[in-house]
Amino acid sequence: MNNDNKGDGMNNLDVYLKSRHDFVNQFQLLYTYKQLGKHEEVDLLIDELYKNLKQEQLFLNAPCRKFVHNVFEYKLSLSGSKWTFEIDNSNIDYYQKNLERTDNTLANIFNDLKYVVINNMDEKNIHISLTVEEEFVTMIIWLSATNQELNQIEQSFSKYNVEILSESQNHIELEFFINIKEIEV
Repeated sequence: MNNDNKGDGMNNLDVYLKSRHDFVNQFQLLYTYKQLGKHEEVDLLIDELYKNLKQEQLFLNAPCRKFVHNVFEYKLSLSGSKWTFEIDNSNIDYYQKNLERTDNTLANIFNDLKYVVINNMDEKNIHISLTVEEEFVTMIIWLSATNQELNQIEQSFSKYNVEILSESQNHIELEFFINIKEIEV
């Protein structure tokens, strides 16, 4: 039986090779700093790698499974993109329930982001942050610059409670508020 996924996107070997390549690049930088005696840079890079890996693991284990699956399936399909994650799980009273309830909305926002903004970006540098509160889940998306006009982006997301926090030649930062009380169960 042939388990090749040719034509179905990336197969497991492609995913493994891509992640290994990214990891080797990070270690190569660490090794170079070490060889040059730049111990402060080594320490800073190790701290950054640890923080990013820890946050990515929290994100991967978040209870909004559909959203997480969509993000990582897309992330793995792109070559040369940089992704970072941040998830605030300190509000344990609402974390599980509110992320489960907002899963479809988060997935829909991300799918719209893919088609409206991310696919039109030259350099794909993306940071996704989730904060869970009693009445809201807030998702902040930091993206490298896009060729789209701000009013086009605002129009594309008019069905969501979105605010453009900042915009420059280098990036755009969008904040989505999801009101738990407005979600149909």
